[in-house]
Order: sequence, then C-alpha cells, then structure tokens
Amino acid sequence: MNRSVAEVTGVAGVKAQQVAYHDWESGHYDHKWSISFDQRCIDYAYGRFRKAVPDGRRFDRALEVGCGTGFFLLNLAQAGVVGAVHCTDISKGMVDTCVANGARLGIDVHGRVADVESLPHDDDSFDLVVGHAVVHHLPDLPAAFAQLRRVLEPGGRLVIAGEPTRAGDRIAAQVKRAARIGVKLAAAAAGPKRILADPTAGLHTDERHAAALEAEVDLHIFDPADLEALAISAGFTDVSTVTEELTANWFGWATRTVEAMVRPGVLPDGYPWFAYRTWQRLFAFDEMVAQRFVPKGVFYNCILTATVPE
Repeated sequence: MNRSVAEVTGVAGVKAQQVAYHDWESGHYDHKWSISFDQRCIDYAYGRFRKAVPDGRRFDRALEVGCGTGFFLLNLAQAGVVGAVHCTDISKGMVDTCVANGARLGIDVHGRVADVESLPHDDDSFDLVVGHAVVHHLPDLPAAFAQLRRVLEPGGRLVIAGEPTRAGDRIAAQVKRAARIGVKLAAAAAGPKRILADPTAGLHTDERHAAALEAEVDLHIFDPADLEALAISAGFTDVSTVTEELTANWFGWATRTVEAMVRPGVLPDGYPWFAYRTWQRLFAFDEMVAQRFVPKGVFYNCILTATVPE
C-alpha cells in the first residue's frame, strides 16, 4: 500500500474502506468463517445454488463477483456446475487468495481486481454470474446490477446468495448481543483473563485500523422484494428469491460470537464438531418445519435468481 490503512480509513470513501478491510481479511478469512473446499462446503454451495437453479443445468463460462477467497464458485466448480472460472473482487488480496485456492484444487481461475459497478469484461461474456454475501457491500446497487446484466449473454443466469434480510439481521443482532452478555457474565465469574481473548493481540497499527472497519463495510440489509426490484429494474426476467436459515442462523451467530470472544482452549476440543452437528440439525428443522409456518422475510439468508431475456 502506498498509504497506511490509518490514512485510508481517515480520508477515503467507502470503496477504499472495503479494499483496506478485505485485503486484511484475505489472509485469515477462510479460518474465520470455517470455509473449506472439501465435501462439506461443496455440498453447502451446491445446495444453495440448486435452490435457485433446480434444473441441473451446467454452465460453460462463469463469473463470481466479490469472490472473496473463492468459497462459492470454486466449490461449484468442484461440484461440476461450471466450466471456465472467472472471478473479480475489489480487493487484490481476495483475488490473489481465490486464484491460489483454485490452483491448489487444480482449477484454473482467471482473476481480476475489479469493482462490480464497472466490470472490465465485454458484453455477453458469461452464461452464469454468481455472488455470495457481496451485494450488501456495494455502494451503488443500480449500477452494479446493470453491470451484472451487461456481462451476461441472452438467456444467462444470475444467482446471488447469502444476502441478509432486514428482519433476519435485526433478530441476529439481538442473538449476538445476548451471546456477548453471556460470555461477559462467565468472564466476570471465572476471571476475565481466563476467559476473554484480546482481538487485537499481535496486530500492528495498520492491521488494527483495518480490523476496526468491520463495522463499516456492511452497507445494506434487504427485504427479499428489494433484491427482486433491483434485478427487475436492471432488465432481468424470471426474477425470484428464496430465504433460509432461521434457528440455524441464531445458533450460528451465537456460536461465532462466543468463539470470537474467548481465549484459545476455553472451549473443549469437541466443541467445533458439536456446533456443526447442531447447526445441521437446526438447518434441517428450518427447511422441513419452520419454512411451512414462518414468513419468508424472517429467515436470515436470501438467495436471488434471475435471467437475461433471450
């Protein structure tokens, strides 16, 4: 970087904050979010995709925008959903990590540092564009959706997954607050030094400034109809949304909050497996039971799909 992160956070705008934060995050993002490229995450990515595109179609040329470390598209490639793999992210650190992850998996990833609002690809370049947990970071949503439509060929498919709903996010905020209170009460009883981690331990000044941007980079939450309207306004057709994760999301956010707050060794060795199995059971409950009774907008994760007219 030509300027320190401290300078970036002080004088630059939203996009510079996104770059600073996600460049810093790129080195440990997979660990933070338990991202892997094994069967567990292949199945998860494939399941999210097939909720949007259930017909089993394979795509020849796919682009992931806001690719991060490649979680969504690389796992879809391993599942046999896509052929040629292209990715973009505003963060060079994320693009480099995505390309490196692809190389380790034997996947040739064509990565470019790019802003979703001004993609560097020609018109009609892809038959599939995907994104996962990216749209809520974008400042100019109409411009971004116009670009997504432009680079898709006639009949091309858009799939955006992992976007937070308005109601789901509000509930999750209360879950996280309750989890923080619980950890602090446990620390007060057992001794803070025995329980609480120092989240800035070992970080240089620039890294601390970058870490502090986590509260700044999430710009939007959505009603499902909001995402549908953005796609329709950009000229997409066959627009629809599905939502998922209710109790599984509550448990997931509580678990992530606790894990982030406590020192290594506080949680027992078997805790990660217990947490994962519990999340699986709650996810199944949400799919089989909760979705029959709970309004669509209350679930946390929204998946959007749309097509470009022929």
